[in-house]
Amino acid sequence: MKRRILIAAAVCSASAAWAQGAPSVTTVEVFANSATNLSTPSQPHYLLQVYRVDALAQLGRQFSARLPANEAQARAYMQQQEAQIRARYKDQITQAANGMSLAMHYRLTRLPAVVVNREAVIYGVADVQHAVGLYQQSKARGAR
Repeated sequence: MKRRILIAAAVCSASAAWAQGAPSVTTVEVFANSATNLSTPSQPHYLLQVYRVDALAQLGRQFSARLPANEAQARAYMQQQEAQIRARYKDQITQAANGMSLAMHYRLTRLPAVVVNREAVIYGVADVQHAVGLYQQSKARGAR
């Protein structure tokens, strides 16, 4: 049911954009580091995914800070806590790895980078709505 509602909303959004002459935006992927202050819409009319490309390093620093300084104690801690650690960080690690993999796939060269509809990259714009607007303007000019 939820999926049908999302699909219906996407169709309505696409129809509204088409009627207004604006190119349809279905997916937006944002790549930034943790120092970048992003502006993202609260309820976008497209699928929005934000990836922090330094998330794995951030997780590593957080985790290392909690380890005992003594190497033997750190190993013992890891052996005792391995299952809990894996369960706790699994989703964050997966998200971070997916972001890095996609950044390499898109051959991104700078941050922030906003990828629209998996076809266009807008570099240097931290405001997602502005980046989407730039994409739509570019597409509209190209269609004339």
